[in-house]
Amino acid sequence: MACAAWLASSVYRADENAARGRRIAGIALGAMAAALHAVLLWQNVFDKPELAFTAAETASLIGWPTGLLALALTTTRPRFAGISSILMTVAGVVAATTVEGKPGYALDQQSWEIAAHIVLSTLAYALLTIAVALAVALALLDRRLRSRRPLGMLTILPSMEALESATFQALGAGFAVLTLALFSGFIFVRDLFAQHLIHKTVLSCLAWVVFAVLLFGRWRFGWRGRVARNWTLSGFALLGLAYFGSKIVLESILGRHWG
Repeated sequence: MACAAWLASSVYRADENAARGRRIAGIALGAMAAALHAVLLWQNVFDKPELAFTAAETASLIGWPTGLLALALTTTRPRFAGISSILMTVAGVVAATTVEGKPGYALDQQSWEIAAHIVLSTLAYALLTIAVALAVALALLDRRLRSRRPLGMLTILPSMEALESATFQALGAGFAVLTLALFSGFIFVRDLFAQHLIHKTVLSCLAWVVFAVLLFGRWRFGWRGRVARNWTLSGFALLGLAYFGSKIVLESILGRHWG
């Protein structure tokens, strides 16, 4: 949260020297936070005889690369420090949920193939989370400009052109990694039905189709604005149901589990 505050202050009414100093301070705090988050994940999630992800731990696992990507975005594009501050806030909130709770269901399969699938799935969701954050920021900025009202706190955001370009870059990267994650899942998971993964797989594939249509529409027809935003949010909602909705229903309601 301290990192987020410093990053936001670096792009809100700060001169060049002050902005640079605040940004460096924010990046340093964020790096320490990411390191502590990694230790927390190792102690509470991975340093166990068997892997068992609760919904909260899954969210925290996704929050870690989200925070790292936000720091990388700030480092390479200082004007995006405002967006990164929002992403670091999200990462901080989900990091706080990584606590010892009742034991989850252990995965039946544990191998480097499954580990690679988990890493790809986590990275895909993190990239698409960034894409959604950028799309929402773009919508807020567009609405404020159309109403001809003062930008206020929205001055921490970069230009609409930069936001739109970054949104589709994040979407493209997230779509590519999601494709690899789905491909690895189809290859390495033995039985989707026996392991109760069919609902997760179907929802993930539907999200993949939505993102594929969006990127094709962007390339072929130049989709942007409200159309692009609605497709982005729809795909992300389906992916959220795949990652979290199906897990919560299986474990909390039906008493079953993945893997």
